[in-house]
Amino acid sequence: MYNPEVFILSNRKELSIKHKKLVEALSCDVKIFAKLDEAIFAIKNTEPEIIIISDTINDILSDFIRKIRVLTYNYRPVIIAISKSDAIDDKLNALEAGADDFLDESIQSKEFSARINAHIRRYLENSTNPITNFIDNKITIKALKRNIKNGDKKAVMLINISGINFYKEIYGEIAYEKVLQTLGAIINSTMQKEDTAGHYSNKEFLLITQFAKAEKIAKFLTFAFDSVLEKFYSEFDYKNNFMLYSSESIQEKKIPLMKLSVAIIEITDDKFENEKQALSLLFNVLKLCKTSKNSCYMIDRPKLYGKVSNISPKNRVMIMEEDSALNCLLEVTLKMQGLKTKVCSDYKNFKDEFINFEPDILILDYGNEHKKQGLTALNQIKEQLNIKTPKIIFSTTIQDKKNILSMGADLYLPKPYDINILLDWVKKLL
Repeated sequence: MYNPEVFILSNRKELSIKHKKLVEALSCDVKIFAKLDEAIFAIKNTEPEIIIISDTINDILSDFIRKIRVLTYNYRPVIIAISKSDAIDDKLNALEAGADDFLDESIQSKEFSARINAHIRRYLENSTNPITNFIDNKITIKALKRNIKNGDKKAVMLINISGINFYKEIYGEIAYEKVLQTLGAIINSTMQKEDTAGHYSNKEFLLITQFAKAEKIAKFLTFAFDSVLEKFYSEFDYKNNFMLYSSESIQEKKIPLMKLSVAIIEITDDKFENEKQALSLLFNVLKLCKTSKNSCYMIDRPKLYGKVSNISPKNRVMIMEEDSALNCLLEVTLKMQGLKTKVCSDYKNFKDEFINFEPDILILDYGNEHKKQGLTALNQIKEQLNIKTPKIIFSTTIQDKKNILSMGADLYLPKPYDINILLDWVKKLL
């Protein structure tokens, strides 16, 4: 739950304390300022949602409201003027200067609370995502800023739905919104009153909670999301674990199904100077989830150091193509890019040469339309050979896209193709 921040600017101590208690009862964080310079400094740095200004301040009420409006042009808080005067000119001056409401000091406590609550509700409703009912990016970042500034020992969780943009293009807006609504409901079921959840972007959420329960929440979120994933896909897509995006006439890469990635960091007294440092660390932790095919979470822990053996670069490309002219062209082109290549033109020798070379990428031809040697070779790689599987580019003149991708190919490349397109995909897959 997000607690709005309210500033009360007044020189009348007893009345400001009374108002503070009434506003705090509405689950708001309240601060009282008697000095205007301190109030202006705090407004710049904290960006409160509501500013209550009494005419007891050491300035003309309407003039000071104008100053605050100029100072807060980029986020526009609710400004409420309070005065002991009930003259119509004083009310009009305050409202024309930029106040959203004008209250008499003699207002009853119940009405005062109701009016403030109405402004809070309207402010939060205007800052709420209509699909998930979570607060938007600006309010979410503001909540993170406040936790860092206050030194609260909390966990910050960045929740990302990878693949949802492709899903939106393939399945449409309604299905996309259903995914967000479902995830929003799952996140909301884990929250307690002191937790805050909001959007960082259309496909990312920030959740601020206690560090002790962050991992438990992450486990539940990833489990629950994977449990409902089947409902969002067609039977073919979910069974084969990928989506098809383009038409039959062009090359096509398999689009993975959506997965949930969660990064968790801890906010301590002096760990971060600002919210940008915290977000940078969150995205660095989130990158570790990319290697997982399923939903997963990562937690920023104390770092361990040690020697790591050198990892050989991925630059080995094998070509299985019966056309000798195309073989030669591919080999020369790939070698000019500094890649190690191995050419095989006979499916009978393919298995042994594949085992000996251990390629990072395999460019595999379909073969004869009836014998389908390429599909047989692909099946050997995926099921029979106990070695690391490379990325597979399947080139073909046969329109058998779904079957080819279902059997494990990473890219469907119909012939004839532009050699530069093939080269671009080799670089991407490496």
